[in-house]
Amino acid sequence: MKTNPSISVLWLVLLIVVFPFLASASWDYSKRSIPLDEILSGGPPRDGIPALTEPAFVAADRAGFMRADEQVMGVFLNGIAKAYPTRILSWHELVNDRFGKQPVLVSW
Repeated sequence: MKTNPSISVLWLVLLIVVFPFLASASWDYSKRSIPLDEILSGGPPRDGIPALTEPAFVAADRAGFMRADEQVMGVFLNGIAKAYPTRILSWHELVNDRFGKQPVLVSW
């Protein structure tokens, strides 16, 4: 499938122009129906979900911790295939890995 160069340029412009604006935007709490003292922080704090780095792998026939119907995110790169169980990715969300000498970030 060919990628339209003008669409690629449009995405690049959006990332360069829009993302910094969104990253620096602050929340406007002036229009609310809940008192501010009743709004609580939810979820883990910033950097509260640790990324996996240099994950260990086992051959499929030795992965006794895996269920037969378990979902995985598969990556095949440079002749290397790896499977990341989504139940583990749900706890970590990011995996810093290598496929040979190629660094790869797996995001869930």
